[in-house]
Amino acid sequence: MIETELFNFAYVPAWFEQLYELSQMAVPEPWRYKEPGYETQNTETPILERYLNQVFRKQAIEHNNAQNPSEADSAFYVRNEFACFHTGLYTKHFKGILMCFNRNKRLDTLKQWYFKGFADESSDKLKYVQLLPLRPSFPMRQWMTYYDPEWEVRVNTDHILGDEENVARLPEPIREAWNLPLLLETAVELARRKALVDWSLAVPQVFQNRVQYLLPIHLTNMARPDLAMALSVMEGYYIGHTCLTLEMAYQNARLLAKPTATWLSDLVNLERSTHD
Repeated sequence: MIETELFNFAYVPAWFEQLYELSQMAVPEPWRYKEPGYETQNTETPILERYLNQVFRKQAIEHNNAQNPSEADSAFYVRNEFACFHTGLYTKHFKGILMCFNRNKRLDTLKQWYFKGFADESSDKLKYVQLLPLRPSFPMRQWMTYYDPEWEVRVNTDHILGDEENVARLPEPIREAWNLPLLLETAVELARRKALVDWSLAVPQVFQNRVQYLLPIHLTNMARPDLAMALSVMEGYYIGHTCLTLEMAYQNARLLAKPTATWLSDLVNLERSTHD
């Protein structure tokens, strides 16, 4: 069994600098928001940081739950003095990028492993790994793999408005509105009708190994959505029972692929980093 949190697993020096190097190594992609909803210490690559921590946790759990050594190695290779896993990212020449660790020999930390850097799949760092770990995958247990805009969307307003975390994600000016349930249901229906015209508005995410779809919800501003509604796939209809901030929606969607729907892609800073 290995630790499922990166900083419990390994000593990681100069973390933000390492993330920046990874962002330069990988296929170009924006890794920060134009207007962050909250301050973070990492101002350059906060999206990448969250993504990598999520992938690390996922691959470590799969390693721990594997039925045999081969299956464990395919998720997260841990043998003798070396460990690595596939980040799910690729270089500009579309070589898979792996995160690599050596057995820790430093005396100033009790961590078992020491982060040695990122390497593409052709690197000498990996020459003793016979079968490289596989790219993270998300087996999605459902029979419907595409969004059907004709399906009804049922909004569980009692659950959403009865949950403090969901309510806190709503625009503050309308949280106390007497007709908030109606506003929410109307906004979801509007999103469903927009998706009839443009299916790309529905962005997939994975929750508990099942596909959900994210729809943009406009409550106070018709030019920019206020939040996203996560839709669970039922038999012939969708049910919405969770509201997400736009940043949460982007991060969840990014685990599957870089979001291309403009209501999410507009969130990120498309300018080059100031380090360039």
